[in-house]
Amino acid sequence: MKIQRINKVWPLFAVLLLFITQSVLAQSNANDTPNIREINLQEALAITEEASFEIRMAEADMEMVRSQYRQTNAVFLPQLSIEETGISTNDPLNVFGFKLKQEAVTQADFNPTRLNDPDVYDNFTTTFKAQQPLFNADAIFQRRAVKNQLEAAKKQMEGTIQHVRYQVKDTYYQLQLMEKQDQVITKSLEMARENERQAKNYYEQDMINKADYLAAKVRVLELKSRQSKVRDQRKTVQDNFRYLLNIDEDIRIVATDSLQMRPGISDDMIDPENTTNAKIEAMKYRMSAAKEMQRSSKFNFVPSINLFGSYEFNDEVLFGTQGDSYMIGATLKWDLFKGFKNVGKVMESKAQYKKAELAYESSLFKNKMEIQQAQRSLGQAQEQLKFAEASVEQADEDFRIRNNRYEQGMEKTTDLLQAETKLLQSKLQRLNALYQYNLSVATLELLLEREMPY
Repeated sequence: MKIQRINKVWPLFAVLLLFITQSVLAQSNANDTPNIREINLQEALAITEEASFEIRMAEADMEMVRSQYRQTNAVFLPQLSIEETGISTNDPLNVFGFKLKQEAVTQADFNPTRLNDPDVYDNFTTTFKAQQPLFNADAIFQRRAVKNQLEAAKKQMEGTIQHVRYQVKDTYYQLQLMEKQDQVITKSLEMARENERQAKNYYEQDMINKADYLAAKVRVLELKSRQSKVRDQRKTVQDNFRYLLNIDEDIRIVATDSLQMRPGISDDMIDPENTTNAKIEAMKYRMSAAKEMQRSSKFNFVPSINLFGSYEFNDEVLFGTQGDSYMIGATLKWDLFKGFKNVGKVMESKAQYKKAELAYESSLFKNKMEIQQAQRSLGQAQEQLKFAEASVEQADEDFRIRNNRYEQGMEKTTDLLQAETKLLQSKLQRLNALYQYNLSVATLELLLEREMPY
């Protein structure tokens, strides 16, 4: 009876064990396979503008300059403070003075013995101070300089955004290139394996020699090595792309867009002579800031005028208000000679302005050249793409003919392998030309700071 029960339970136990094993294996495979995230170029650009490390650091730089500009409000606004000072002394002069401030002097305090040798006396002073700038010409021009530096920081951030967008486009195009290269090599590897199989059959039938068979076998190994290299490069590009998008997850990003031509681009859209970008505008603001600093250094020779005032309480106890007094005044300060310090500042600021001016002119000239180079690169990429298309068509036809002849025993294995290699190289050359074309367009978009039409 017990044996019958065991025989009935055993199949159920075996089914349960099989189910658990399959579940564990499925979970293991799921953990070994990275998550896949499909993304198009516009989505990638939108993500990076929100999450890019470079853009966020540029924003921090801009906020730093903004805080510096806010500090220059002190050129016009008053400065207020409160101060509490406690003193304990038996100095005759100070003791009598503190009693005067506390309005606590009596007839007995004029006793010569008490005046000359007073007891220890405490005084607590509560002071309210105010300072109001009236005229500080050098500080006014410094404020203008910081204002221009703030505008430069804003433009620099815009330029950083454009540069990061260019990096994302380049990396995205590389990812597309690696994907297509892998597909092309994989297809060639399938053909090479078929050729190896046929070569093995021909060799076993003494229709070809061993060298031809080994050549077909080596071609398979060569393509495997090439495929492994491309896939390793693709992983590197994947890592770079995840960094640009600030994606810390171990996921595989798949580009959903494809490399393509843009027939809508023409030379009429590009004017190297009258084109600027955010980085050039930033340098222009820096030049203006250097000019204001030069003016500020010159106005160090002009006197400054400031008001000041204070109101204080003096008492024997902390924060007491027994005796009160006030004081107001004005300061006129004119530095007549400071050991050539001011003269040296004028010379230094003049040199800095000249350097900023030359940097701005250099950037204009360099930007013009870079736009012209990008135009030439785009034209060259178009020509290379046309040549690559024709090469692929010719190599494909040549391989088709030689493969048919090989199957009929009318072509050597080495000739077939050469035709297959040429076809692969032509396809890879076409992909590289298409990548270079899209990269040239991205470079133009960076320099012109506008998107080219599709």
